[in-house]
Amino acid sequence: MSLKIKHTLTLLILFIGFSASSQVSSVPFTLMESGHIIIKAKVDGVEGKFIFDTGAGLNLFFDKFAKRLKAQQTNNYFTAHRATGESLTVPLYHSESLAIGTLNFSNQLYTTYNIDAGDIDGLISLQPFQNTPVTIDFESKIISFNNKPEVGKSKFIDIQIADYAGKSLDIFTNVKLNDQVTIQVLLDSGAGKSSFWFNSRLMDMLKLDKNSFEVLKKKDEFDATKTRLFYTGKINTLRTENNSASIDNPKSIFVENLIYEGKTGIDWLGKKITISLPDKKIFLID
Repeated sequence: MSLKIKHTLTLLILFIGFSASSQVSSVPFTLMESGHIIIKAKVDGVEGKFIFDTGAGLNLFFDKFAKRLKAQQTNNYFTAHRATGESLTVPLYHSESLAIGTLNFSNQLYTTYNIDAGDIDGLISLQPFQNTPVTIDFESKIISFNNKPEVGKSKFIDIQIADYAGKSLDIFTNVKLNDQVTIQVLLDSGAGKSSFWFNSRLMDMLKLDKNSFEVLKKKDEFDATKTRLFYTGKINTLRTENNSASIDNPKSIFVENLIYEGKTGIDWLGKKITISLPDKKIFLID
């Protein structure tokens, strides 16, 4: 074989490989009234319905679904914390494959939990998409992958990635409350629509009158001997740090002992957004 032919074949193989890795894939999703994004996926060939949850940390499958899988349990465990601080230590498993549309992710970490959520089989986190941009089109109800806007030609916000030793992954961004206080918030699509939680310690910084807020005392779901306060009311504005996205008068909940400075959904960022972990940005397309 001539060197020229070898060179041509090498270029062809590289091109094919590049095309496969950058292929744009799309799947429809169901948008629940609650604002939760429901997608279909196959885990080790078993199809289920899952909430696409940017705040889940790692993939979680409910026991009823997990029992249908050929679980490959590791010797590892992970202690997760809810936003209100309750801890939960869970076993870790590996799936051979996670298929979403035409994409297939191998050797994916997941955990299980015993809960009955109707026809919902679990949560799909951002962990599989560490090298794959994810575009969410809320109007067309389509999620597409590997379809990233060009940096510098679209509005965007910077995100910070919290990677817990490869076992769990969350994303955060900086926002301004009432144009006074800048805080870091967890971006949590699993929170549903119009979800704005902030640490109650911020109320004094913002000079908010607690008497003007509705106050609810709730028992801890894990320890009934403990209670926490939730203050519900409105703030004037919430803006991203670079002013690319904002919302006026959002109904907000200030939570006692929230483990974050804040936690919000992602619907307020725009009708169409791309989460790109490789770029550490969320592009605001529409």
